[in-house]
Amino acid sequence: MGLDRRGSVRLQLLTTALVGREQERSQLAAAVAQARDGRGSLVLLAGEAGVGKTVLARCALQESGLAVLQGAGLQGGAPAYWPLTTALPDLAAASGADRAALCEIVVSAFAAAAPAAVFLDDLQWADEGTLDMLAVLAPALETQALHVVGAYRSDEMSRGHPLRRLRSELRRQGRLHELTVEPLGDVDTGALLRSVVGGDVAPTLVRTVVGRTGGLPFFVEELGAVLVAEDRLRPGPGGLELSSSEELPLPEHVRDAVLLRAAGLDDDARAALSVAAAVGQSFDPELATAIAGLAEWPDEPARRGIVTEDARGRLAFRHDLVREAFYGEIGWAKRPALHRAIAAALETEAAPASAIAEHWARGREPDRARRSYLAAAEAFRDVHAYRDGSRAIRRALELWPEGAQEPARLDALGHLGRCTELAGDLGGAVLAWREAAEGHRRSGADVLLGDVLRSLAGALELQGRWEDALAAREQAACAFAAGGLPGDAAGERLAAATHLRSAASFRAALALLETATAEAIAAQRPDLEARILGLEGNVRARMGEGAPAIELVRRGLTHALDHNLSGAAAEVYQRLADSLEHVGDYRGARETYDEAFGFCAANELEPTAQLCLACLSVVLRHAGDWDRSAAVCRQVLDSPRATLHARAAASGTLGLILALRGQRGPARALLLESATVSRRIELAAMELFSGWGLAVLEQARAPGGGAERCRAILDRWTETEERHYAISPLRWSATALAEAQEDGSVRACAAALAQIAADTGQDEAMSALAHTLGEVALLDGEPAEAATQFERAASLLADVGAPFERAETQRRAAAAFVAAGQCTEAVERLVAAHRAARKLGARPLAAKLAADLAALGEPVERRLGRLAAAQLANGGLTRREVEVVRLVAVGQTNREIARELFLSPRTVDTHVQNIRTKLGCRSRADAARRATELGLVVPPPGA
Repeated sequence: MGLDRRGSVRLQLLTTALVGREQERSQLAAAVAQARDGRGSLVLLAGEAGVGKTVLARCALQESGLAVLQGAGLQGGAPAYWPLTTALPDLAAASGADRAALCEIVVSAFAAAAPAAVFLDDLQWADEGTLDMLAVLAPALETQALHVVGAYRSDEMSRGHPLRRLRSELRRQGRLHELTVEPLGDVDTGALLRSVVGGDVAPTLVRTVVGRTGGLPFFVEELGAVLVAEDRLRPGPGGLELSSSEELPLPEHVRDAVLLRAAGLDDDARAALSVAAAVGQSFDPELATAIAGLAEWPDEPARRGIVTEDARGRLAFRHDLVREAFYGEIGWAKRPALHRAIAAALETEAAPASAIAEHWARGREPDRARRSYLAAAEAFRDVHAYRDGSRAIRRALELWPEGAQEPARLDALGHLGRCTELAGDLGGAVLAWREAAEGHRRSGADVLLGDVLRSLAGALELQGRWEDALAAREQAACAFAAGGLPGDAAGERLAAATHLRSAASFRAALALLETATAEAIAAQRPDLEARILGLEGNVRARMGEGAPAIELVRRGLTHALDHNLSGAAAEVYQRLADSLEHVGDYRGARETYDEAFGFCAANELEPTAQLCLACLSVVLRHAGDWDRSAAVCRQVLDSPRATLHARAAASGTLGLILALRGQRGPARALLLESATVSRRIELAAMELFSGWGLAVLEQARAPGGGAERCRAILDRWTETEERHYAISPLRWSATALAEAQEDGSVRACAAALAQIAADTGQDEAMSALAHTLGEVALLDGEPAEAATQFERAASLLADVGAPFERAETQRRAAAAFVAAGQCTEAVERLVAAHRAARKLGARPLAAKLAADLAALGEPVERRLGRLAAAQLANGGLTRREVEVVRLVAVGQTNREIARELFLSPRTVDTHVQNIRTKLGCRSRADAARRATELGLVVPPPGA
């Protein structure tokens, strides 16, 4: 084999010319053509052993004219990324990079090889790190002049095979391009047989070979070679046929055919091939000859085509089916000794520990195998091949003698937990750490127990198993305290209290912080002291303790700054802004969030900076600055460094704003994301907010809709100690439930808000309570009392802001005034509320207000303006949008509409998008149907 200018191996066919496969070759040629145009891809070739995947790939890639790089999976103990590093040897030097950098190095290395083709054979044996990397590589290929073909045996795909995960990931990406290579048909089998035996063959012989081989090309070749070598063919009227009229015994299996073809090998060649078969598909001939006790590698196997040589001087069996045949000839009793000899030889050559371990295991040397597996696991971890590392540790643990070297076994379990967690197998990590924890508990190793329990808690948190996670953190804290590490104990209690604060379990959080404070002081940990002060003050502010709570947080911030603890200071800065928000100082909260963001950015604390922005968006929404709030939310959602808490807050806030503005499609996706994440991390505030937003959407879809969501908001609140973020959702829910005539649920909302108002004494809570009492009065048939309560609710918001909540209260006050016969007062409230709704862009609310005004017989155009009157008449659409939707309804395309209305197609596109947004529709058909329901489109007769 020669080398091209890159030093990569140029492929040569190792079998006869490719027969048939026109369709598969055409598909591969099309993929190569796209790669030449800079649109590469990863194509998988699947098929059973011996079906000709390798020959097909090599032939197709040779015909491409591209430089071809080759790698292959290695059965039994391959080092990490073996197929990739054999294709691109420079990758072997990238072992010191972190995971993200390693992925970037691999992608860059493949890009640098373009234009080229890469063939990765035997992926059924590839290490899991390689398979994970291929999933990363696949998207990058789409912009490269690079075509990658990976072949694997479909008959070795067990249910849990790692290749299934790669195929699933590629399918999820929409990038699974797979060709299945089937056995040859009768015609192609005959053609292949002719090429092997060197002449025409009789139909009877073809039928015999097809029946015996099933059309597997490798078996056909081996069987044909046997027939020639044993002189079992004779000329007949239709071509070559079997030499006897009676059917001669033919090989039943590939293995039998291979061994018949190898008949006559001398003892040295057979001994060398037996050792080589035990070593593996590819092997060092010097190692094999040394173990076989030979002076040199014999020439006969190469002459017979049993083995071939590559550019590095290594030998390989022509096909793994050949290797399997020779390995099967080794007696069971002889195999262990042979594998022990191979393992010992590999150790002297400093071969990869993964390969050495496999041979010690087959050699029935469990102690040596165990040590090698642990060394292999460490090597895998060093290059972030965590799945392979996990598998190696499990193999080591399977070989561990019961009751021996218990500290080392527990250490291995700890490493297994870390590897499986980093590989994404949280369930496996939990099992490993639980077993390790039990062992350390029995041995009384408190500090080691604390370390393992801390890791266990983290994995449980990632699974969303918060009750178990909090219990693990408490046990870890106790273990650290018993082991004389009060700082670590305080850290665990602080982590647990932080979650309890998010889950609105405030009293439980304070109980933990009291103990943590003493431990942090004992440990002389000013960072923990500052964070604990900040969290305690924040929790107390959320419980309504006002100025004293704010002072605690400020003390924590000062403590952090005095000790130059930027990380702790950033965290407490955010706590201060949050605390100001909870005591009702929205202006102070807004300014402090801005300051906190600046501090975090200046100190390169991006995750905390994004959390500050997400929390700021909530304040901005409340204050009525919806445009900036939406922009901030999008900034957070676009950041790769945003935490789950930040994403939940941003998606929930943006979704709520869009819902209140009538943009139902985009709103729903965001709100569902927020609801899902918030439930998983137990972020109670955003569970309530996302539930509110989804209730808004359901109410907009149908009268009385959203009532079930409102009851769910109330139920969720009863499970928490939340006293701030529950106010607006409960306030809105009270109105929605009152309009649905759900008297009991409205009174339950009133009771909840009464408790919040009593606990906090804040104007916002008092306003929400008054608003809900107004709803109760309306249900009780007391409109005058209702009007009084609604007016009080609106006045209490004068210094708070909350323009949306105020506008809703004014709308309900108008309903109370109408019921009391005071229409003039009702009109005044509706006009003021409409002005606020239009300023916010809250189109659904504005439409309700305009409709209420029209129902009173008031001239909408004079009271609210010409635009409001037109939108009321047209379901919120402009005159031009009505014209467009009418043409959409009769089936015209955007281009046809543009010609009829003398507009540009781009302008019509914009109008159609606006129509869908305003009507909350996902498609043109939905928009046409909704417009018909609103009376904007007259259905055809008979429709």
